[in-house]
Amino acid sequence: MHHYRLILFLLFHSLLIYSQKPQLRHYSLSDGLPSNTVYSVYQDSKGFIWFCTSWGISRFDGHHFETITSNHGLPDNETFQAWEDEWQRLWVSTYNGSPTYIYNGKVYSAQNDKLCRLMEKRKIGFYDIAPRWSPYADQHKKYNIGKNSISNPKDSTAQSPHLHFSDQGNEYYISTKRIIRKNHPGSTLVYTFKEKAIKPFFYLNGHLYAKYYNILYDLVFKENIPVVKKIEMPSNILDLTIGKNGKIWICTTSGILEYNPDEGTNQNPRYIAMKGIVSYSSFIDKQGNSWYPTNEGVYMQPTNKTLVYTTADGLIDNNVLIVKYLSGGKLLAGYNNSAVMIREKNSFKPLYTLGDGQWNRLRYILPINDHIFLAGTDRGLYQCSLSGNQYTKLLEYSQKSAAIRNNTILLSQTETKPRNHLLYDLKEGKFSQLPELKISIAAPATAIDAKGVYWLGTIQGLFYYNQSLKKFIQDPYLGKNRITSLNFLKGRLVISTHSDGIFIRDGQKVIKLNTTNGLISNICEKAYIDEKERLWINTDKGLSRVTFDDRMHYSIYHFSAADGVPSHMINNITFGEGKAFLATSNGIIVINQDQVSKSQPYKVYFLKASFKDSIVYYPQKISLKYNQNNAQISYTAISYLDEKDIKYKYLLSGAENDTVITEESTLNLGALKPGNYQLNVWASGKNNSWNKTPAVLAIAVKPPFWEELWFMGGIFLLLLILIIVIYRHRINIIRKKEAEKTERKKMIAELEMQALRAQINPHFIFNVLNAIQNYYGKEDELNANYYMAAFSDLIRKTLTHSKEHWNTIEKEMAMLKTYIELEQMRFKNHFTYEISVDAGLEQLKIPTMLLQTYTENSISHGLRHLKTGGILQISCSRSEDSIICIVEDNGVGFEKAREFDSRPDDYKSMGLKITAGRISAINELYGTSISTEITDKKSINPDVQGTIVKITIKNTPFL
Repeated sequence: MHHYRLILFLLFHSLLIYSQKPQLRHYSLSDGLPSNTVYSVYQDSKGFIWFCTSWGISRFDGHHFETITSNHGLPDNETFQAWEDEWQRLWVSTYNGSPTYIYNGKVYSAQNDKLCRLMEKRKIGFYDIAPRWSPYADQHKKYNIGKNSISNPKDSTAQSPHLHFSDQGNEYYISTKRIIRKNHPGSTLVYTFKEKAIKPFFYLNGHLYAKYYNILYDLVFKENIPVVKKIEMPSNILDLTIGKNGKIWICTTSGILEYNPDEGTNQNPRYIAMKGIVSYSSFIDKQGNSWYPTNEGVYMQPTNKTLVYTTADGLIDNNVLIVKYLSGGKLLAGYNNSAVMIREKNSFKPLYTLGDGQWNRLRYILPINDHIFLAGTDRGLYQCSLSGNQYTKLLEYSQKSAAIRNNTILLSQTETKPRNHLLYDLKEGKFSQLPELKISIAAPATAIDAKGVYWLGTIQGLFYYNQSLKKFIQDPYLGKNRITSLNFLKGRLVISTHSDGIFIRDGQKVIKLNTTNGLISNICEKAYIDEKERLWINTDKGLSRVTFDDRMHYSIYHFSAADGVPSHMINNITFGEGKAFLATSNGIIVINQDQVSKSQPYKVYFLKASFKDSIVYYPQKISLKYNQNNAQISYTAISYLDEKDIKYKYLLSGAENDTVITEESTLNLGALKPGNYQLNVWASGKNNSWNKTPAVLAIAVKPPFWEELWFMGGIFLLLLILIIVIYRHRINIIRKKEAEKTERKKMIAELEMQALRAQINPHFIFNVLNAIQNYYGKEDELNANYYMAAFSDLIRKTLTHSKEHWNTIEKEMAMLKTYIELEQMRFKNHFTYEISVDAGLEQLKIPTMLLQTYTENSISHGLRHLKTGGILQISCSRSEDSIICIVEDNGVGFEKAREFDSRPDDYKSMGLKITAGRISAINELYGTSISTEITDKKSINPDVQGTIVKITIKNTPFL
């Protein structure tokens, strides 16, 4: 009888030990899953978790879900399994069996991929290329998948439709009915199943595992004979996986059970997770977290040792307001209806319900000794005993806080009278009142220091009582702050506030802890002191633990989801057994007081770069056009422990930006100037453990085409060609002008020769020689010699000066004088002449022999018809930028001269034609402006006869 009692006690005790459950996280539709029916979980080489669901496949990084469905190219939305090959293609098993894989965010199938079309043609599916879950998985593939091809494995036996494995040098095949050992040659039947629908799973460590509905087969081969263990499960088996410590996890329609192959046939597998829930499979990721896909979403059990007490452990409700650890290993839990529960042997049972059970929140529990504690509620103060169901109501009013030192308790309550602060003497069992505060408010925080000073933390600052009640104004911020708790740390008063963090009174100075020196938030709900005198601070953004040395130097550790601690919803904390017990809305969470996260710095991945008209998945380098330089970059750090506690730090090198820290996982790049940039992104958890190597994205913003080298080179080349064309055109023009100039010079020379010939014409020469002969006939040798000398001088000067286009006025006048004197001798001095040149004009140049033709015409056609009294006047003067030459006579005039001329009326002097041509050529060649004006004097005055020729020379290069 004694032995039976011992066995029952041990069995009961073992059940109690396992009553507190590991903390689980639950992901469902409300968190971003496309469906609550999740068939399997897979982790790819980057670390992303993939969920195969009844409504697509979803990628998860610990914070965000991204789902791929038929809208993205999946041939069917119901997906069962996923597997990644060595080229990082994620193959997906779908309901319709069509070959499908995902690569760089894009879905490939027979619709758009040659390899998938080949597989579909040869009727090769997912399970023909994906390995079965086994250490010898590659032996069970029917086909090897290449980058662009499919081939048979080297082991041709893998082509068998049966599961193939080797044991003790023998090769076996197992089908849905029997096990066959391959011989050489031939084969031997070694075992036949009674059931005809056996499903073999895998062979591991000498054990072959198979199932039939709710029966697990474990076969071990001894001397080629299988020893069979049949273990019946409470429900149908859906999958077998290898769990932790080499044990087999059996996924069933009623949860996941654990089977130990080293135990005997009489073992009863126990539930380890998901009891009562359809569990399709299980998966352990690279961080050691366990994933349980079910018909109610996915559950994840973190690798840490965080445990939780819930209603499954006896709690009446998971929303626990107060938790208090008492000596002797007792743990109390209080609720908003003043119910108090006590933990005994790892499960909870009711202790009290103070009052009538209506709205009556438990505000605090204050231990008095090992058997008695005080409980402050919204409806009064109770003295409670840990044995029996005995409690006594001490006060009627709503309690706020209490502190105890020696036999004195300082209480704060909300009373109808202004006096809210009481002292309770435990020995006397009597209450007394503290002096009234200036404001009638209760104190949410109370404390008694070692010197017997009473401290009251209120919503309007900190007060203390030492013979008189005073306000603590050592720090101005405390004078107006809402105090949330008061504690003592190494003899120093610790004050938590609702808006300015923590103040520690250290003698005459105050130590401040806030966001500027390490806290994650200045809003402190409460502060607590653990068994090692470390400060625990509960803020609106999470829980922090501060460790001090003897000189009050400190270090801060921030708890995160990786530690199993929620970021908020912590109502109360107590310490004992080296553990911290956290009262939350999800039960009592139990963590080690010394716990630190084992999570490593996170690897950051760029997920996609979104532009106006395109998306690039997993980018490493992106190139943007100058008018497309706005982009949204999405990145993530994979962690399935820290959840949303991750921070990012990025730096865009090449731009005038500083390092930015953010909690956002997207970055909108503004308008970037053309150039090359590099985006570096780091990640960290709450404790600033930044990864050393950032994710790097190269960004190139192309300049506009008119700033591209090829364009500028083309423009330069075009300009060069244009310059060459213009240069050659200019050269051609210059050459043409030079040719024209040469031609004009030639024409001028010809005209001058014509003028010379016109001047030295046979008639002129005949007349001159005839005159000379006449002089010699009359034996007037003197005149004959003078005439001959003048004639020869004229011929010499004409031939000499005709070589130049321009001649000085002085030389031109000398040549004209010689010519005129010869004509005087010929016409027997019928006329006189006068040549006048303004002073200073003698050395100025005019066209050679320009006045010769007009002088000849004046003598030949005007003066010759006079018997006597003829006058020829030649003058040169200057007017501003012009030289004016005038040839004037008093002859008969050109109208009267026509009457004496026997030539036709329309005849024009050849000399005048030549001279007009010379003037035109000189104007074009030298850029001058030479004009001639011939006036008959009778047109001015009928009583006067004669001719005036006015020659105006402008823009002469010699002026």
